[in-house]
Parts: sequence; C-alpha cells; structure tokens
Amino acid sequence: MKKILVACGAGIATSTTVISKIKNLLDSNGYQNQYSIKQIKVSEAPGLSDSADFLVSTTAKPGNLNCDFVSGVPFLTGMGKETVEKEILDLMEK
Repeated sequence: MKKILVACGAGIATSTTVISKIKNLLDSNGYQNQYSIKQIKVSEAPGLSDSADFLVSTTAKPGNLNCDFVSGVPFLTGMGKETVEKEILDLMEK
C-alpha cells in the first residue's frame, strides 16, 4: 500500500483537484486499492513525510522532506502532465 500525500497552500482547493486526477491516473493503470491519499497543507508535509512514500504538491518543494517529491502543478496547467504522470506511475512501482 503506497501512502501518498497531496498538498497545496491551504490543503483545500488545488489539492482536491490534483487528488481527483491522481486517483483517475492510478485506477486506470490498475492500482485500485493499492494506495491511500492524504490531503494536507504544505506546511504539514515535513512532519508527515516519514510515513509517506511520496508527496505531490502544487507549491514549491518543502525543506526537510523525507519522501519523494512530485510537482502537482502540471495537473493544473496541463503543461508537462505526461511527464508527471509517468513519474507517479514509476513511484508506484518503487
């Protein structure tokens, strides 16, 4: 079971959009029931990263992070989305 953190500044708006897109990506690639997603504020990420496999964030990479980091911005802009999707799928195989 992969533990995924999804963060934005307030842990409400853009992270909700990104979570939906990540779930669609993972489920359409056969990862149903193989992951859990926790929606957080980016300020919470360093403290929660010890128990996560990776963080997807719509903000800059926080310091003191103890898990892999993926920029979630391409899920909002569409630019570079395929690269980020591949990165997430690669992390699921890790």
